[in-house]
Amino acid sequence: MGLQIHKVYDPQGWCCVSIITIVWLYNTLFVPKLILYPHYEEEHIPAAVIVLYYLVSFCCVTSLVRASIADPGQLPQNPELSYSERQHWETCNKCNKLRPKRSHHCSRCGHCVRKMDHHCPWINNCVGEDNHWLFLLLCFYTEFLSFLTLVFNFCQYYYLQPLTKVNEDMTTIERMSSCVDETLKPSKPWQQTFSEVFGTRWKILWFIPFRQRQPLRFSYNLANHV
Repeated sequence: MGLQIHKVYDPQGWCCVSIITIVWLYNTLFVPKLILYPHYEEEHIPAAVIVLYYLVSFCCVTSLVRASIADPGQLPQNPELSYSERQHWETCNKCNKLRPKRSHHCSRCGHCVRKMDHHCPWINNCVGEDNHWLFLLLCFYTEFLSFLTLVFNFCQYYYLQPLTKVNEDMTTIERMSSCVDETLKPSKPWQQTFSEVFGTRWKILWFIPFRQRQPLRFSYNLANHV
């Protein structure tokens, strides 16, 4: 029996699934690029760590896709039941279909689902008898992937050796900043610069907007402002 694709037309569910997909893409693309690959190139971590991360990420997105499109346990239109089986079924008061006990009608999906647990907008599907296991796998691999991401971020700052390339880049940036500071270093004290801008050597008057500015007619003397 082939895989049956179950579609739910719910804009809220599409939005939630899109958010999960974006979060998954961020973890899958940027965590290896920023943490795993640089440390692997400098032989701080083995290749098995990268393989493990991608394997968990693949299982996570596979569980998401399958839980989203799998039939949760939709009941057939006209089930053929014997008299003994019919004793354990009941009629839904919303869709007027026969359903077994422990089944519930989902207003989002518009039909009854066998052993329905709840309708999850994060997978845009009901969680029922046929996809409950996929939903549990999705929860497990999502937690596992989040745990690995937190561990790798922690190791990046507190356990793994510093990256040589990053240190070299930081050294270059510090040298450039030092050169810029020396180039832009003012040739006169900052007090004199502000006094010329505000038109007075009295600092208290710098903060008063109601006065009229007068250009300075004498040189600034630091000895008068201790």
